[in-house]
Amino acid sequence: MASSSFYSLWKRQVFVRHWHDDIQDLLEKHGFGSGIYLIGCAGEIVYIGQSWDLSRRTIESLGNHYHKVSDTSLPWSLAIAPCAPSEMDERESTAIRAFAPKFNTSILSVAKSLLRMPKISDVAPVFYDQDKPCGAFDAENMKRQMANAATMPSPPWAKKRVRKKVKRPNYAKLEIPIEPVMRSKEETSYLLRTFGVSLEEPLRFAINLCDDGSVVTREGEYLGRWEMDEHVHPVFFPDGFKEPLFRDPFVGFLCKNIEDWYAAKSQSNNSKSLV
Repeated sequence: MASSSFYSLWKRQVFVRHWHDDIQDLLEKHGFGSGIYLIGCAGEIVYIGQSWDLSRRTIESLGNHYHKVSDTSLPWSLAIAPCAPSEMDERESTAIRAFAPKFNTSILSVAKSLLRMPKISDVAPVFYDQDKPCGAFDAENMKRQMANAATMPSPPWAKKRVRKKVKRPNYAKLEIPIEPVMRSKEETSYLLRTFGVSLEEPLRFAINLCDDGSVVTREGEYLGRWEMDEHVHPVFFPDGFKEPLFRDPFVGFLCKNIEDWYAAKSQSNNSKSLV
């Protein structure tokens, strides 16, 4: 059974086909990790991206590019190449230059685009009506695409686009509706088993949501408390706060927000102590 977060992300893309169980398993395995993802359609790699939260970005990218292909019966696949965040710019740029996917119209770093390639660890078919992954990640097809990219006079990532000046809206005055992602108690329990820890166990993560409601760093520093709101979404209250500072339907994003906030707060405190 798909988790509500996976189902909600999939539903937003308005795919005309159901997902394959293998892609759900793939994202549950690598979902909250960082790395490079490669999207294949039929016999070619059509897009390469990076993310520190692969569970969300991969589905969004699939939705963005799936609808650019008129033939909705073609097989698609997703490949994952885990790597540290510090390596992502290099490996993504190198792969984009090597394969020249048609939907990558820019490259993050030309200077880094001749260095290390992503190391693919897993490939999965995207849609239920496929009996196997598409041919994009077959060795011969990958070699052929790289050979074509090497002789391409004007690859998609090198094409210059003329930017049109547009009037930017005043975002401060816009009301952006947020559709709550509803989770069952079983799914919430799964997330807490994945990201939450008991105080009797070693603290495994940079930010730990403990089963007593406390939020603690890996070093054991108490940051505040967490709880579930009325939509069964986790929210974070810093120590001494009466109102939540962060809330997010995805536990991984909540922990990342807390981690960034704590890092910025620590840096500010260090700067003040040096004055």
